[in-house]
Amino acid sequence: MISIPTSESPQGSFHPRLLIWSSNSNQQLDLFNQAWLEFTNSTLEQNLNDGWQQFIHPHDLQGLLRSWQEAHTVQAAFQCEYRLKRGDGQYRWFQCQAERRPAVSGEFCGFIATSIDLLQQEKQIESNRDIQNHLEGLLSSSSHGIWDWIDLNSIEQWWSPRFYELIGYQNQEIDSSMDTLKLLLHPDDADDTFLEIANALNKNDRFDREYRLRIKGGAYRWFRGFANVLRDESGHAIRMTGSMTDIHRRVQAEEDLKRSRQEAEQAKKEKNNFLAMMSHEIRTPLTAILGFSEMILESVPDPVTLTSAETIHINGEYLLNTMNDFLDRSKIEEGQFDLELLECSPITVIENVQTLMARKAALKQLPFHVSFENELPGTIKSDPIRLKQILSNVLGLAIKITEKGSIDLKISSGSTATGKQILKFKTTFENKGLNYAQLKQIFASSPPEENFLPGFGGGTGLGLFVCQQLARLLGGQITVAQESENHSLSSIEITIGTGHQLAKPMHQFYSPDRIREIKSSKVSYDLIPQNSRILLVEDGIYNQRLIHYLLSKAGADVKVVEHGQQALDELQKNKTGDEEIGAAYDLILMDIQMPVLDGYTTTRRLRSMGFTKPVIALTANVMAGDREKCIAAGCDEYLSKPIDRKRLLEVINGCLKKQRLNQLILH
Repeated sequence: MISIPTSESPQGSFHPRLLIWSSNSNQQLDLFNQAWLEFTNSTLEQNLNDGWQQFIHPHDLQGLLRSWQEAHTVQAAFQCEYRLKRGDGQYRWFQCQAERRPAVSGEFCGFIATSIDLLQQEKQIESNRDIQNHLEGLLSSSSHGIWDWIDLNSIEQWWSPRFYELIGYQNQEIDSSMDTLKLLLHPDDADDTFLEIANALNKNDRFDREYRLRIKGGAYRWFRGFANVLRDESGHAIRMTGSMTDIHRRVQAEEDLKRSRQEAEQAKKEKNNFLAMMSHEIRTPLTAILGFSEMILESVPDPVTLTSAETIHINGEYLLNTMNDFLDRSKIEEGQFDLELLECSPITVIENVQTLMARKAALKQLPFHVSFENELPGTIKSDPIRLKQILSNVLGLAIKITEKGSIDLKISSGSTATGKQILKFKTTFENKGLNYAQLKQIFASSPPEENFLPGFGGGTGLGLFVCQQLARLLGGQITVAQESENHSLSSIEITIGTGHQLAKPMHQFYSPDRIREIKSSKVSYDLIPQNSRILLVEDGIYNQRLIHYLLSKAGADVKVVEHGQQALDELQKNKTGDEEIGAAYDLILMDIQMPVLDGYTTTRRLRSMGFTKPVIALTANVMAGDREKCIAAGCDEYLSKPIDRKRLLEVINGCLKKQRLNQLILH
């Protein structure tokens, strides 16, 4: 008889240790494995012959022997249970399974039996049950539904209880299979989802996809599925395990956000279209209103007529400024407002503002004083046009709400606590029309609830709100203070950053020759070179008259046509041989919005036909991107309406000069 070693299960294994013995055809036990000997704490000799029986519980021995004898007689396998004494004297229940001993001859030659410790087996079963319960607890508490495709050759899958719960069913209420999944998938998602599963299996990719499943009741919900593929040593897919998460709320939130953004974009587009339309419709007649009122101011000596013309001009400018304020506010709100920071002279800006504001103060018989507290830099880096806009609006407010006393503007340079160089403009005035809270609200950081100044005939406060934003963009702010105990004396202080000061500071500013005297509104005409022929393409009859008058007065020969097709016909008229199109003209002023053929299309056609001379866009389109569209269409320059007479003539002269230089270079 021999004993055979049994490979020990590693610690923590789930398989209980096996006790093995075998018998021969004579019913003699001739083999015990090491596990048997260790459990009974015995030697092989102690188990020989009938020695092994001493370790069987006396109450179980006869039953074991009887079962063995009966099986031996019929030469068939048998099973029984008995108690075996451990080395410490305690008995443990074992389950014995005896099979016929294999033999080459095929004859019966005894049994080989395995005995399993039932207590260990019960503990193992309990442990497995605990693990299973723990796993089920984890799965049920997880927000993920788990699925397992164990046999890829079968359509059957395993779905966790949470998986069923996510789609509205009880556990095992419907079959868990690929066919069921296909039925549940939204028709628009089914093909792509199965394609992704196939890619994961065939291309070693991870499955990760969002899809819709029909839940119990018929509605569809959004889910996100993940899966990994298990492969054998040769790389073939043998199993696929994954999870599924309900993402319906997230998808709905994203769709709501997308819809809100689209609605906001549409509202923004409609607002911009409205502003563009209003700007165009207002600027077009303002060209004639401001232009002809200037002509009257220059040519009529009658005081009553002059006063009437000046009133028309001032109100026209007010309307234009209001429109510009709306456009500025829109650009600021959308973060599209661009400043043009230049090296500029603050004295020049102050002189221009003083000239304009002194005239307005004089109409109300209010003295207007400008003084300097200390030296100012000769040059600052700022946007002079926006600085003038801020000063003009603030001083305009002071003049508007002051009935008596003077308007005092004090200017100084200084620095902040952080060393930043600034300019200060402090306007002091008698304010008996607005209380302190109202005055502060005008310059609040948020748009005014009421865009008017109470008690002063309406009057927009929008421009003043825009000025606060502009001051901040220029590195400063606008603040309001009360300067007297009776609260009638108020002040508005404007600060702006000066950037890097390149020029030396000025000395001894305030002298009569530093601030220019108020001049007449009559404007001298710049001249256009004689014999210059200009084609004006403009559909508005009043603007035709005004621009024709201005250009003729400046020395140009002007031809007027009403739309783009007439312009093409005119430029091709009398063309002979290889002569360049439009040879009779030196420059074109092109309106953009016209009937029949607009300015963009006309300019593109002219350029494609070989017209190389200057084309200047003269248009009421002043929204963001309008200048770029004109240049892209082939225009050399862009001018906005209402017409700035001086700028118009400057640009025309500049284009004609450039054209002459190009001709000299070519010849």
